[in-house]
Amino acid sequence: MRVLIVEDEPDLMSFLSSLLTHAGLVVDRTTSIDAALAALRAAPFDIAIIDRRLPDGDGLSIVKALNAEDTRPAFLILTARDAKADVIEGLNGGADDYLVKPFEPDELLARLRVIARRRHPKRSLVIAAGNLSLDLEGRRATVGTEPLDLRRREALILEALVQRVGRVVTRDVLIEAVYGFDDLIESNTLEAQISRLRRKLRDADARVEITSLRGIGYMLRATGVPL
Repeated sequence: MRVLIVEDEPDLMSFLSSLLTHAGLVVDRTTSIDAALAALRAAPFDIAIIDRRLPDGDGLSIVKALNAEDTRPAFLILTARDAKADVIEGLNGGADDYLVKPFEPDELLARLRVIARRRHPKRSLVIAAGNLSLDLEGRRATVGTEPLDLRRREALILEALVQRVGRVVTRDVLIEAVYGFDDLIESNTLEAQISRLRRKLRDADARVEITSLRGIGYMLRATGVPL
């Protein structure tokens, strides 16, 4: 999932970013309502985590501004405003969930998983191609019964490809799935990571291959399946 954090407290922002990154999410960060609206309209996000007390107003206004849009992300309000009236206002205002600070990190991650399941109720949590399986919730890949050790971005690339097995995935779609706005992406960064992923799949005797389509993107297919 790609997540936008809207929080103006630097230490909490740093903690949230680290927590979600280590959980395998692609994380972008903003500190104001205006910046959040610009980010949410510039790229597709699965979830936005929003503080209500922001320098330029109530973060709930972000939810209300985008609530009627078909492509809006899910919204989780994360705030110190804990009065029952505030919680009711947030949920009635369009938020998908409301969590009060201070919070337990495991609870936040659990709530994000619940939101993801609500948004994609029919999506299988385990996707297979050839003898490769990928657990989307746990970010665990196996070849046969053996675990496949992947770096975070290698796992994100594999997830994007496996979810579209047999279909071309453009370079832009992969970059969107793997990198945040603040990540420095050199011209060959994605290609180098795909090269490492290919090598790991080959060394593990995975019966899949990643095919390059010059100038277009990449496709993952089970070995022996014709193009």
